[in-house]
Amino acid sequence: MMKYRETLLFHIHKQLETWFSLDGPIPHEDLYRFLHSLKGTSGTIGLTDLSDLSQTLLEQMEHMQAKEWQTHEWRPFLLDLIALCYEHHPEQEVLLEDPTLKRENSYENQPLILILDDDVTLLMYLKENLEKLNWSVIATVYPHKALDYFHDMNPDCLILDLNIPETGGFQVMQTLSEKIKKQYVPTTVISIDCDRQTRFHAYRLGADDVMCKPLDIEELAVRLERQLRRKRWMDRILFVDDLTGVYNRNSLSDTYKRLLSDAQRTSTPLSIGFLDIDHFKGVNDTHGHLIGDQVLNRFATFIQSHAEKHDILFRYGGEEFLLLMPRTTVQEAKLRLEHILDAFTKEVFDSPEGAFSLSFSAGIVQIDDAEKPFPLWVEAADTALYTAKNLGRRRIEVAAQTGESEVPSVKIKVAIIDDDSMIRTMLADSVQTSFDGWMYADVQQFQDGEAFFNSSWHLGPESYLVILDGIMPKMDGLEVLQRIRNLPNAKRYTIIMLTGRTEEQDIVRALQLGADDYMTKPFSMRELEARIKRLVKRVV
Repeated sequence: MMKYRETLLFHIHKQLETWFSLDGPIPHEDLYRFLHSLKGTSGTIGLTDLSDLSQTLLEQMEHMQAKEWQTHEWRPFLLDLIALCYEHHPEQEVLLEDPTLKRENSYENQPLILILDDDVTLLMYLKENLEKLNWSVIATVYPHKALDYFHDMNPDCLILDLNIPETGGFQVMQTLSEKIKKQYVPTTVISIDCDRQTRFHAYRLGADDVMCKPLDIEELAVRLERQLRRKRWMDRILFVDDLTGVYNRNSLSDTYKRLLSDAQRTSTPLSIGFLDIDHFKGVNDTHGHLIGDQVLNRFATFIQSHAEKHDILFRYGGEEFLLLMPRTTVQEAKLRLEHILDAFTKEVFDSPEGAFSLSFSAGIVQIDDAEKPFPLWVEAADTALYTAKNLGRRRIEVAAQTGESEVPSVKIKVAIIDDDSMIRTMLADSVQTSFDGWMYADVQQFQDGEAFFNSSWHLGPESYLVILDGIMPKMDGLEVLQRIRNLPNAKRYTIIMLTGRTEEQDIVRALQLGADDYMTKPFSMRELEARIKRLVKRVV
């Protein structure tokens, strides 16, 4: 029976792939005939869920007027069917959860582990085993990338080897020591050299634990879990951001509820401002993370000193801040922030590379319905912030009212490069889901590397995310990756490689060539969406 199921699924795949490659519509009778045949065959060979779904779709078609089905019509119509076929496929490349289930945020809430080690085989081993524990892992062989990831992604735990060529683990720890202590990032040192003096030196630099190679993965997991529990506890009891001195997100919800209650009791307005320092990543790239930390500290101090005494500032994450403004209408909030913005642009920051000035952008919203949840208002202010950035930055924008709409500007470009048209389409849909309600992305599909490089689309000034299949005809994924890293705008690219579990040498090479992350097949679309958000937040 299994042989017949595999044959049916193969033919379904080929039919859908043919339709995906068409430029024109599909005749109504062709789609109906396909579903009618699928219903009978799948039920006969025991694929009852596929048969039942085909019957449901057929019943829907029977109540429709016959028409030519355009791609944007038949693709969502068959999406559940496509997902179900991939769940049954014996060599599935992605795991597609039931689309009728409510989407969970479990992947987004995973602890983030950052690993630095020049042994790529060990990196792969640690990444695979730690991700089985429902942790998210970013692994790199390059100290400079580890430093960037540390500052941009705020990991919950750091693991690093002491014996790194060029820049040793001790030098990395020295560079990060103050940030590790202030933000309490548990750090585990792993090394072949575990003599007494080495351990003492690691502890003095802020290491929480030292483990000797070869590692016992179970013991490492237990030690990391203990550190992560302590970090979660510390995060809960500390309400002040150590770097800037303003409140952190831990008390944000409770503070909002208190201010909202006061606003209702006194019949006064309440507004929220979402602030973001313009081109902050450029500050870190040009002047270094130490100067970047000084900028964040001064920015927070500046906003507090120029805001009204009853305004409350929170560091939301990275260079993003939330300003709760009680007794303030959205019009008053806009004027207040515009005055603050004008004054802030006159501030001068010093660095060894020379003095510089900065600006910020902000989105604001007024709470006009106390029944709506707080995250909805934060998202509205965040959307207005991205509008401000898309309009050129250094400006304050008011959130659009319900029912208002405008054509969004592209915030990031996303390239899906895969020779399988169905996989490209599924990935593109997943990527769009990742950005829905967050930012506008220009998502393009390319059947191979040549098509990607032959298009001028990849040479724009925007940030890019590339989801890249490892094995393709003409130009494989590794060659595409290498060519991207040689582009003049290579720093604008964030790259996720998709590989098979048997392609370990490809993973090794991908990490060496500078891939930001990789996922081994089969993988979950929801996990991919969570990783996309985590990686993209550091570049936009």
